[in-house]
Amino acid sequence: MALIESIISFLILLFISNFIHKQIPEEQKILRKLHRKSSLVISLIVFGIIFGIRALLETLGSFFSLFLIINNDALMFAIMATLFYFLYKELVFKQETFGTIRKELFSGPFLKIFRLFFIICWIIAGIFLSISLLRIRMNNPDIFNLGFIWATLAILFDMIITIIINTTRPIEKRIPKEILKYSMFTGGLISFGIWSIQLIIFELYLNRLLGLMLFEQDIRILFGVISAIYGSIVYVALKKIFLPAAEEKSQLKVQKATEIVKEESVQDFTLGGNHAILDVKDLTTYFYTEEGTVRAVEGVSFKVYEGEVLGLVGETGCGKSVTALSILRVIRPPGKIEKGNVIFRGENLLIKPESEMLKYRGKDITMIFQDPLNSLNPVFRIGKQISEVFLLHMENEMLAEASKFPDKTIYGVAREWSIDLLRELNIPFPQVIIDRYPHELSGGMRQRVQIAIALACRPKLLIADEPTTALDVTIQNQILKLMKELGKKYNTTILFITHDLGIISKMCNRVAVMYCGSIVEYGDIKKLFTKPYHPYTRGLIASVPVMRERQQELEVIPGMVPNLIYPPLGCRFHPRCRYCFEPCDSKAPIQIEIESGYFVACHLYDPEYESLAKISIKKIEDISEKLEVINDHG
Repeated sequence: MALIESIISFLILLFISNFIHKQIPEEQKILRKLHRKSSLVISLIVFGIIFGIRALLETLGSFFSLFLIINNDALMFAIMATLFYFLYKELVFKQETFGTIRKELFSGPFLKIFRLFFIICWIIAGIFLSISLLRIRMNNPDIFNLGFIWATLAILFDMIITIIINTTRPIEKRIPKEILKYSMFTGGLISFGIWSIQLIIFELYLNRLLGLMLFEQDIRILFGVISAIYGSIVYVALKKIFLPAAEEKSQLKVQKATEIVKEESVQDFTLGGNHAILDVKDLTTYFYTEEGTVRAVEGVSFKVYEGEVLGLVGETGCGKSVTALSILRVIRPPGKIEKGNVIFRGENLLIKPESEMLKYRGKDITMIFQDPLNSLNPVFRIGKQISEVFLLHMENEMLAEASKFPDKTIYGVAREWSIDLLRELNIPFPQVIIDRYPHELSGGMRQRVQIAIALACRPKLLIADEPTTALDVTIQNQILKLMKELGKKYNTTILFITHDLGIISKMCNRVAVMYCGSIVEYGDIKKLFTKPYHPYTRGLIASVPVMRERQQELEVIPGMVPNLIYPPLGCRFHPRCRYCFEPCDSKAPIQIEIESGYFVACHLYDPEYESLAKISIKKIEDISEKLEVINDHG
């Protein structure tokens, strides 16, 4: 029994310690890992001490009944809590790593609350110890013990009712969760304390010890008294303590938010100019599967300049989407970003911790995915999904906006902004659409909603991953036109991913052509369509049907896309390339600047292999001439 009771006490003590630490304001907490480790070690030490004491008292209790009285659960737990307090104070807050200022800042809240907790434990221990010492009779079933159980159930019931009432109110009139939580805890603890005191005085001491029966303890009286006290305390605590304190705190928060918004607007104004907003250098991402390592993206480098639309084009499976997901660092296992740099506005995203990356995603960098139905959450209304972006990333702006109107909350502002955003996207009746679920909308509308979520925070960079794939031609044209207009309106830079060269010609200023995880050609859109350099780019453009030109067969790129688990050595396109010559199957090409700002990764344009390249080109030209002669003679 000593072991079981000690283990239960150990677990309760550990839970109470972590619970108290969670209630402390974030700026006054010690490191979470340090607290958990310290709590666990100290609880184990206290567990060992108490287990030894309990085992000794159980042994001595067989000879002297006094030791059985002392071996009381409440008393032993009070001793555990006291030992925990002093050990925590000595081992954690008196280390040399905690300076004087840090001691004053961090030691205050946790130790004060825990000190109050172990004082309450001693009061409870004294009460239960007096029952044994004074030999107060206990009935079976006992109204004294049942009184505590029913009181706990009554308080839990009242708390549930409070939460339900608050949830059913309009969102702009709801009491914030944090304030309601503190009010409920205050009301619950005080009502439980008052009922416990009267139960101890009237039921235990006056009735059982002295034989005075003042009134009968009844469950109906219990529920009525506790509910009345609980409701009164919650109301008074909200009106007199928590709401005024929260209002004062919110005013300071609004003032600070207004200052931050002004600073950000000035900063955005001063950052104008045509500079590289995104610089990807040597990005490499692998997927480690049972069949082998898939080299999905290898050595990808490109720049995206502010205000432009850069197209990323290539066949299905060439690594376009993986590149985009790697930029946002949302690659799932078994995928892993092996190396490279993703410089966004001067900051390397690949070295930032996950907590900082969350601030970038959805605000500064957003992404539109291929399938809007799978990208939107089916169990939440459209308005909630758009508002969530505002609440996560634009709290300061919403506070500044809400402060201009006395009866407006940030939730009301988020809803208004969501409706305005849908209206800008040419969605009819946005005030109705905002309360619908994704499955109630058409494909075009769902895509517009996804664009609304992406553009909600006016991102600096928008990654559009084949956003028009599942749409018909008419809707596709509307979406493309809309994205281009909104990009100019919000000064949003766009990285547009697609396999359709027609869309690239309409949307983009520059283009990067990908093949098997690498960029093979990269530069101005007009140069690419008028004078493509890389054989793969030439093959892509030649395979596009041209209106008003009769062709017996469309040109195709021979061969198949290689398996990226076993990619070809050297240039990955060489097994399908007509111009392949000696170094292509052994040495990977590097990006060569053919013209100003125009790069090609091909040995045909490498000065080191100029003579071999000329021989290969002459050979292909001779074969083409012979084929033309044969075709002319029928």
